[in-house]
Amino acid sequence: MKIAIIGFGEAGHMFGKHLAGRVDVHAYDVKQGADMTSKAVAAGVTFHPDLAGAMDGAAFVLSLVTADQSPVVAKQAAQYLRPEQYFLEMNSVAPATKQTNASLSNNLVDIAIMAPVYPLEMSVPLLLSHPEGDALAAKLTTFGLNVRCVGSDIGRAAAIKMCRSVMIKGMEALTLECFKTARFYDVEAEIKASLHNSFPAMGWDKDRVDYWFERVATHGVRRAEEMREVAKTVSGAGVGSQMSKTVSETFDAFMVSNKNSDFASGEPNGS
Repeated sequence: MKIAIIGFGEAGHMFGKHLAGRVDVHAYDVKQGADMTSKAVAAGVTFHPDLAGAMDGAAFVLSLVTADQSPVVAKQAAQYLRPEQYFLEMNSVAPATKQTNASLSNNLVDIAIMAPVYPLEMSVPLLLSHPEGDALAAKLTTFGLNVRCVGSDIGRAAAIKMCRSVMIKGMEALTLECFKTARFYDVEAEIKASLHNSFPAMGWDKDRVDYWFERVATHGVRRAEEMREVAKTVSGAGVGSQMSKTVSETFDAFMVSNKNSDFASGEPNGS
C-alpha cells in the first residue's frame, strides 16, 4: 500500500520514517533540494519534485504543513485526488477551516495531532472525525498509528485540538511573559520555587520553563499561525477571542526579539 505525505518537516519526517517500515511512503515538500532528498532517503521515503507524483496511487494522503498553508495544500491536492483516496487533514486549524477544505473534496478526513510528535513519535494521540470514522481509525491503527474516532462530523477533532490549544498555548505565552520579566528583575529562581510549591507535578523546578521557551523559539511561527486558527474557533463559538489573538501576537513578538534567547537551547522534540 502507498501513502503520500505532503510537508516533510518535523511531523512529516517522523510519520514517514515510521510508516516506511509498514507501507510504501512517498513525500512532497515545497522545499526541494539535495538535503531534503537525502533526509527522505535516510527515512526510507521516496521524495518527489511534484505533488501529483507523490499522490499518484496513494490510498491515504497526509497533509502535514503549517496552518496558513493548509487551505493552499487542500486546494492543490483536490486537483489530483481520486474517489478511492482519502485526504488526511492533520494540520492545526479551526473546524471551519477543515470544513472549507472538505468542501473541495468528499474524501477529507479530519485528524488532530494531540501532543508533540517528539518524544512520543508513533504513540502520539490522533483524534479522527469522519462519516466512516470507525473503519478509518481501525485501518490506520494497523499502520501503527494511535488513532481514536471521536465522531462523524468534519471539524469535531479540530475543535478538540483548538480548545486544548487555548489552554496549552496560553500557558506557554504566560510563561514567556512571566520569566522574561522575572529574569529582568533577577527573581527567576524564586518564581520557579513558588510555582513548584503550587503546582508540584508540572516540573517548574526542573525543565518546564526551558522546554516551553525552546518550543516557542523553535516553532513560534507555526504556533502563532495555530493561535490565529484558535481565535477563529473561539469566535465561531460566539466567545470573545482576544486572549487567543494576544497569544499569537506574543509568539510573533518573541520570534522577533528573542532570536538568540538564552532559553532557546536544546534539540527540537515536538510541535
